[in-house]
Amino acid sequence: MNRLLVLLGCSVLLSAFGGCQKPAVSRNDLRPAADKSGVEVIVEGGGKFPSSLAGTWKAYGQYWEITFEPNGVTSSIVIPLASAKIRPGQITEVHGQKGEPGIFEPGNIEVCFDPQDNELSVDIKIKRIYIDMSNIIEGPCEYFIVGDISEDGKTWWTDVFTSLDLAVLAPDPNHKEDRSKFKKIGRLDTDFSKEQQSITFTKVSDSKYRQ
Repeated sequence: MNRLLVLLGCSVLLSAFGGCQKPAVSRNDLRPAADKSGVEVIVEGGGKFPSSLAGTWKAYGQYWEITFEPNGVTSSIVIPLASAKIRPGQITEVHGQKGEPGIFEPGNIEVCFDPQDNELSVDIKIKRIYIDMSNIIEGPCEYFIVGDISEDGKTWWTDVFTSLDLAVLAPDPNHKEDRSKFKKIGRLDTDFSKEQQSITFTKVSDSKYRQ
């Protein structure tokens, strides 16, 4: 839970000084270089990530799904926003409501397990989203998931904190002949101190890989 306190503190500071505004992009600029930093796995006090936690965890009705490998690395994550499945270090191509192309570009992902409290947390940074959801939304977001694992290792009771810094874009009426020109018409923004949900994950399958 210490990491949550640090993240909440950072969100307060960012709110005080204002967030960075990312410029709008055209539909022709949808493939930046993939992030290579991957996933960092931390086990409090040292030791190995428990391979018993490896497998796929799903929150039914919430569109959340996370797959851990035996070493703690997340091989895939499904997030509620557009129900997109992202893979660390890879750009995910998605299609919007009208079939328009879009992307999810992951940033750093950190997995932390505290064996003393049997607590598991995942910090998921999405460097860039660009997707058509009636209007274009573009920008970064972050999810922090933290909670206790049940004694039988099949249930994960979590709090999910969400941080959004997304611009809402629409075609610029001053460029009727060029539909790739957009203007900002709003924002979707929140931080960890304001957006929290209690979500229960259930382990639905074991990892196919073993240590």
